[in-house]
Amino acid sequence: MSERDEESYRREALFQQRLAERRASQNKFPWTGGGDATIEFEIPKEESKLFADRCIEDTDLSDDEVERRALLDLTSYNFWTFYKRLNYELRRARRYERELALLLVTIDGLHEISQQHGLQLEHSVILSTGRILLGSIRDVDIAGRCRDDTFGVILPETPAPGVEIAAERLRTKMEEHNVAHNKKSFSFTVSVGGTNLGAEDKSADYMVARAIEALKNSITQGNTVALI
Repeated sequence: MSERDEESYRREALFQQRLAERRASQNKFPWTGGGDATIEFEIPKEESKLFADRCIEDTDLSDDEVERRALLDLTSYNFWTFYKRLNYELRRARRYERELALLLVTIDGLHEISQQHGLQLEHSVILSTGRILLGSIRDVDIAGRCRDDTFGVILPETPAPGVEIAAERLRTKMEEHNVAHNKKSFSFTVSVGGTNLGAEDKSADYMVARAIEALKNSITQGNTVALI
């Protein structure tokens, strides 16, 4: 086994170990199903994606700096990196016969927000969306920005009931949030489309296509969740 393969194997084993520990200690975690599927469970700050990788960079980083770096990574438009990670997670799910899900989260009317109120409010809405998203998903989930108004979330080890709970929680948290701009308060909503790994999903393309189809259905109504 090459050095590169060994490192990949080590990271894979570490991922599985962390995931097993998390599922054992948080048996009511909503994304994974089991028990009461409608249970309300707020994710503590230290368990959200926003703060999950603190130890990798610097344990002495302040919360503000952790958030700044996480948001900088997320709000940078880099679909190719997100797509490659989706391909990796799909292959891993197939290999180990695991569940996998994909969510697409679109900010409703972002273009109109920019036209009516300017780029500064648009930027604030994008940052707020990223902040809420990173604070609401697990440290094993992967988030990325897919286009100007759309974020993607990869949910490993997540069956269909968990996908619906995750999607609805994200939609609700966005709906409840207000953005301050020019001494005024603005609200915004998102539309969420999602899908679980299906038998026909031989590559990430298939999964993305079905998630887009679901997203189109939710965008038609706005501020809704649609799953395929």
